[in-house]
Amino acid sequence: MTVMAEQDGNVILLKKQSSKDCTSLLHGLVDGLCHRSHPTYQEYSKIWTLSEWWTLVDTFQVLIKSAVKESWTKDQILQRLDGLSDDYKTSVVDVISSRKEEIHSQLLAQTHSISQAVLSDFDWKLKLALSSDKISSLQEPLLTLKLDVLNDEQKETVSVELNREDLKKLISSLEGANKALLQLKS
Repeated sequence: MTVMAEQDGNVILLKKQSSKDCTSLLHGLVDGLCHRSHPTYQEYSKIWTLSEWWTLVDTFQVLIKSAVKESWTKDQILQRLDGLSDDYKTSVVDVISSRKEEIHSQLLAQTHSISQAVLSDFDWKLKLALSSDKISSLQEPLLTLKLDVLNDEQKETVSVELNREDLKKLISSLEGANKALLQLKS
């Protein structure tokens, strides 16, 4: 059973809460995602066991994040809510729709917090080293790469001198990072 299929089956835990009260619970879970006050187990200990509570929280947080991150349509969200009555489905869709921008902003903030440094500009020069103190005739191309990096609004310049092999490694690393970024966006 895939993780998503298992989580889709866990949504039925919401049925233990009345459909009238599930909206406030879902808004509380979104508040928790946005680093504000979130619902605690003590508030719901008469409804769910601790294990059920954690499963419910994890299931709906993943569902909410995925719905916003992947821009699910209403039908895609409803498809993930099989086993719930229309009242519950409507509550979930309404909460996600009404707080979509807020959740999206929080997901972006979490992504940006991974690294505060941002490349603002770069410059490069290609030199041909004709000789060095170790070898009388070297004739090796060297690339001088200057990176202007913004870190907490301060500009820092990083200079790197690369030979052909180092440049190939750098390019393959950047291509790998670009592929990973494209996968995250899709």
